[in-house]
Amino acid sequence: MKDLAEMLEEELSEAVEVKNPKSLHRYISLLTGNYVEQNIHDRQYNELSGSIREMLTTIREGFRRMDERFAAQDQRFEDVNTRFDDVNRRFEDVNKRFDDINKRFDDINKRFDRQHKLISLGFAAIALIIASFNLTVLLS
Repeated sequence: MKDLAEMLEEELSEAVEVKNPKSLHRYISLLTGNYVEQNIHDRQYNELSGSIREMLTTIREGFRRMDERFAAQDQRFEDVNTRFDDVNRRFEDVNKRFDDINKRFDDINKRFDRQHKLISLGFAAIALIIASFNLTVLLS
């Protein structure tokens, strides 16, 4: 950088008449102060570019791992859902069995009611027969 400033100052002082050498020196210093050498710029750009590439690779890898985790989580939910479906089928089977047992109890209750009515009717008939027998014995 210093060599460039010296070369510019020398070339400019030979090309034009210099009234104030300090002013020329300040001008060259200002001009070259903002100048970045190409190789320094390229090196910094490449370092930054490499860092950005590494970050992008890391980010992509992180997203890939997250996608794998989400897929594994989705599979777990599917497995749980399948288990719930199996349990639901078992409950339906048990429910059918209870319905069958309930029908059996209803049938037994109907038979019991019929038998109870017949027994009650029989007792009533016997009571009538005994009462009529006692009445005929008393009347005779």
